[in-house]
Amino acid sequence: MYHGMNPSSGDGFLEQQQQQQQPQSPQRLLAVILWFQLALCFGPAQLTGGFDDLQMCADPGIPENGFRTPSGGVFFEGSVARFHCQDGFKLKGATKRLCLKHFNGTLGWIPSDSSICVQEDCRIPQIEDAEIHNKTYRHGEKLIITCHEGFKIRYPDLHNMVSLCRDDGTWNNLPICQGCLRPLASSNGYVNISEFQTSFPVGTVISYRCFPGFKLDGSAYLECLHNLIWSSSPPRCLALEGGRPEHLFPVLYFPHIRLAAAVLYFCPVLKSSPTPAPTCSSTSTTTSLF
Repeated sequence: MYHGMNPSSGDGFLEQQQQQQQPQSPQRLLAVILWFQLALCFGPAQLTGGFDDLQMCADPGIPENGFRTPSGGVFFEGSVARFHCQDGFKLKGATKRLCLKHFNGTLGWIPSDSSICVQEDCRIPQIEDAEIHNKTYRHGEKLIITCHEGFKIRYPDLHNMVSLCRDDGTWNNLPICQGCLRPLASSNGYVNISEFQTSFPVGTVISYRCFPGFKLDGSAYLECLHNLIWSSSPPRCLALEGGRPEHLFPVLYFPHIRLAAAVLYFCPVLKSSPTPAPTCSSTSTTTSLF
């Protein structure tokens, strides 16, 4: 004969003890603790059901290479989970998920898809007169570049000849492939290069010409040298000066007559002229040099 409490299969206390001996998830234990705290505050009679009746959303998880706020706890209806990624990674998916009740009365996350963190890639930079060797660059990787023939690589930071992919997907110290800079065009002349071309590879030869009435002062040809400078300074186009026409007497004579200019002349009466003596027209004439 047993004295005291007689355990039986229907004993609620024993069933509760057996349930407590079973492994419980951390989230389940937190829910149990919260239920007891509510029971202490409001009394068991004020609660409509036991802690088995409490509904919660499953743990939404933490993305790899990222973190979540809050990092732990129980997610009841209305709870919000926010997701973030470590440096060098970007979030793919929703930045936050909300625990809501579905039409069937169960709780679930909205949106339902989990968020993940993927490694941040730098876009391939657009560098003129260059070839980029790799098609994918990730955080911390070095840009590998080769300039086209006749061009040389130049970095903004002369003490750092490296360009790295940063954690925000941008490049630092991005180089250029440089040739000789566009030379100045001579006034009153022209040079045989495109108006859109700004850089010229080593070995390029350009030529200068002057407009009619001007002559070239300097070298007509410039070459881009290996030190990325031109072989000489751009030439100038200087105005040509015309001489005094023979056997004619200008009304006004200017010592510096530019080609293509017009000069006013008249004819003098000769003292020993044949009969009949030549005469000048009553109207002055303008004689062109061309």
